[in-house]
Amino acid sequence: MNVCGMTVKQKIGQRFAIGFSGTKASAELCRLVREYKVGNVILFGDNLESASQARALCRDIQELVRGETGYPAFIAIDQEGGSVTRLPPDMVNVPGAMALASTGKPDNVFLAAQITAAELRRIGVNLNLAPVLDINCNKDNPVIGNRSYATAAERVVPFAAAAIRAYEEAGLMCCGKHFPGHGDTAVDSHLALPLVNRKQEELDARELVPFRAAVAAGIPAIMTTHILFPQLENERLPATMSGKILKGLLREKLGFDGLILSDGMEMKAVKDFYGIPKGCALALSAGVDIVFICHESPDMEASLREINTACEKDSFDAGEFDDSVERILWYKEQYAAFGLDAEEETVEDISRRKEQNAALMQIALASRENGKAPPPLSERPFFAGSLACRPTLASSSQDSLSFAQWFAKKFGGSFHETPVNPNTDEIARIVSTLPEASSVVLGTCNGHLNRGQIDLAYALFEAAQMRKIPFACLALQNPWDLSLLPPQAYGMALWEYSLKSFQAAAAVFRGECTPCGRFPEVKIISLNRLE
Repeated sequence: MNVCGMTVKQKIGQRFAIGFSGTKASAELCRLVREYKVGNVILFGDNLESASQARALCRDIQELVRGETGYPAFIAIDQEGGSVTRLPPDMVNVPGAMALASTGKPDNVFLAAQITAAELRRIGVNLNLAPVLDINCNKDNPVIGNRSYATAAERVVPFAAAAIRAYEEAGLMCCGKHFPGHGDTAVDSHLALPLVNRKQEELDARELVPFRAAVAAGIPAIMTTHILFPQLENERLPATMSGKILKGLLREKLGFDGLILSDGMEMKAVKDFYGIPKGCALALSAGVDIVFICHESPDMEASLREINTACEKDSFDAGEFDDSVERILWYKEQYAAFGLDAEEETVEDISRRKEQNAALMQIALASRENGKAPPPLSERPFFAGSLACRPTLASSSQDSLSFAQWFAKKFGGSFHETPVNPNTDEIARIVSTLPEASSVVLGTCNGHLNRGQIDLAYALFEAAQMRKIPFACLALQNPWDLSLLPPQAYGMALWEYSLKSFQAAAAVFRGECTPCGRFPEVKIISLNRLE
């Protein structure tokens, strides 16, 4: 692509992607596109209320951006599946990475990516910020967890490859994340600035394995992470702002020639330590092609002005800047040119995807003892568990859904909504109010990070043992909770706190299917309850 005829403002606009508030193109979005020629947009769950509304919104965004910049927009979304989903309830949200990988079959990942690509294309989204290529190798990681396919590099690779192939065949751009690896942290970069103190050789042997394989598979985009890697970058700069990591490692050593995208620049790892405008300037100079500012704030305009001023002062390498814009426009020709002029899909096509998705969720469920059915609930089951806790700002909110209440309505009996991290007094109070139940079912929500839930599991298990009634524990987010249960207790991984996972588990309790997913490698993440 020849960018010689573009103004500086038009070039800068292509290197930004911004978010907005509401279910229609906001006045601020329209102003920034018109005034600063911003060329790309990112959508979140709050922007989408139905498939028809989403389709109309994407059409309006494309008309706006095309009209003001002369080029189509990348309309991006974080539609990973599982705990990170953005699509509205009348669309299909597939299970997450680890849930699908628990089936042991890359074909299931391929099918889920096919479903997602079809759902995104029918509303006009052309860039999915998935799959996650991180290895969840740290038991205390609050942000990756079951968003990763596995806890070992060699298991991540075939599943990630299946997703990449499915998106490519569907003509939808995908993006691997978070380079060079967010799996070995105990800190969420949404909230702080993590550090991974690993040498190049160590990263080569583990974290970089899925990224190297993805590059070889032709992945078109890779997202950076806001993490310090002092063994790779001796300045106090996270990967997003490090030329040594992006140009030296990703471009030169790994041979990646696609688009480099930033994680959200308003995350505290950037905002609190560098400031968003300066962070954007450092990122673009380091080799990021498109920086993402995901939520409306004065920092959007301030960042655009910062880059404009830097260009006027020749602070950027002009050749590198133009190369980046040309790269963006080339990929837009490949992936962003499809329009919304095609007829909408038939009801049968959409219904088929919903049925396929329900089947995927059922076969992904995993019991601690592989394939074992849960104990009978009988006529008076007692359900306990907290409302959904949100382990990271990347995950979707499920504020209106209650595990305990939903299951009590489905199977009868009684329920108790517990705190996310109950203390000793609260646990005693919950156990003391246990009715004359025929069974006890506890739902945990990242109990390995909220250890009061594990103490509650032991207390309820012991109470059930005394009453000689069955006990079951369902892990509603990360599956590591199950490795902390008493050895005799039944445990099943649902992988996500969602209606579709509840429905799948209910089918298991009714005896309609058996959990056949495999629990991940517990030796890496096994915990001592007393530590």
